[in-house]
Amino acid sequence: MRQILILILFLLINTNAFADKKFEKDLKKISKDNAFIDNTGKIYSVGKVDNKENTILIIYTHGAMGDQKLDKCLSKWNLVPQVIRNLHNKKINNYEVKIYRLCSGVRGWSQSEQDKMWKHHEKTGNLSLKDNDGKFLMNKQKQNQKLKVIKNTIDKFTDNGFKNIILAGHSSGGWQSLKIQSNNDNLIDGVIGLHPGAGGTVKNRKEWPWWEDIRYYGFGDFTKLNAIIITHDKDNYNSPNDYSSLKKSNDVEFVNISDSKCKKKTTLGGYHGLALTKCYADEEQKENNLINYLGKLFK
Repeated sequence: MRQILILILFLLINTNAFADKKFEKDLKKISKDNAFIDNTGKIYSVGKVDNKENTILIIYTHGAMGDQKLDKCLSKWNLVPQVIRNLHNKKINNYEVKIYRLCSGVRGWSQSEQDKMWKHHEKTGNLSLKDNDGKFLMNKQKQNQKLKVIKNTIDKFTDNGFKNIILAGHSSGGWQSLKIQSNNDNLIDGVIGLHPGAGGTVKNRKEWPWWEDIRYYGFGDFTKLNAIIITHDKDNYNSPNDYSSLKKSNDVEFVNISDSKCKKKTTLGGYHGLALTKCYADEEQKENNLINYLGKLFK
């Protein structure tokens, strides 16, 4: 019996060690592409940021694929879009904007872990399944690993003297940014969400309700949100009607770009990625929705 207990303990320790090693390995690989970038995408060092206290730091996070895949932030659909890059060096009252590209696409669940959670949810209707170490399996899910990467990055910049932080992101990058703010509104000043969402398409969530529960897992107080959200009526991941929870806050502004003259691009996710196009960036330079939003935050 004693030998069996020792074996079980050994397996538990090594399972967690493996999970941590996978996270660290992924993070080491993708973080090589983290960087400050200008409006053309050119990289520069943090040493060129002269006055951190008067800098508005926008940390941009891309979307995500499946749990078992590593997301590369230099893939075309994950690049910092022109609409965000155009904010580089913009003067907002007494502040100046800088852009930081964050690669957050670490892997999450293995296929077997995902299957276990799906079966558990199908049977119980909840996401409370724990792993062999007694820890919630949801914490290993990709979106929650992504949260960890973003939160660690915020802490790093705060410790380095940056006072004014905006999170920006497309799809799950935007959704996780909102989730972080709902739990840590004291750490960041606002969120720019470009078609934010998680848990697959609207159709996916209707067919498999567990994705809807995963979508909202870990959200805090919606009333603490302060954000600008770019939406489109034909976005098959999230139409404007799918953001009812975000409307609990009086400080969330919605910009519907369904009347945009821009054409959707399949390589950028169709209407789900319309805000990623150069065409939309050109339109936004005339509308100044993002500039005006930042102006309200930093007076």
